[in-house]
Amino acid sequence: MRILIAALGLVILAGCASMNERRAEGPARSFTSQRDVTTVAECVLFAWQNQSLAGVHYDVTIQPLPSGGKTVVSAGQIEFADFTKTDRGSSVDLYFQSGLMDWRKNRRIEAVKSCL
Repeated sequence: MRILIAALGLVILAGCASMNERRAEGPARSFTSQRDVTTVAECVLFAWQNQSLAGVHYDVTIQPLPSGGKTVVSAGQIEFADFTKTDRGSSVDLYFQSGLMDWRKNRRIEAVKSCL
């Protein structure tokens, strides 16, 4: 029984890559907007905060992106979006934790698209 619990723990931890590791793997989706970084990032922040996923509202925060720009990140870094300035507005790179269900990804993507 202990071996089964230990194996399950390792499987769960395997899906928990750091934000920088996920960035190195590349975004799951990318978008562009003619709106500025702050406007788009704050829109996504409020949209994700207001979303109910399977009846639960998850904590979502906004933080500065080390290379400039902003990051909107959900509790536990399950998903996050990086917003960077471009010549024509901003770009959005969206990242998801591995093993995340498609319906949740689709809800987050819809929220991002509504803010572009």
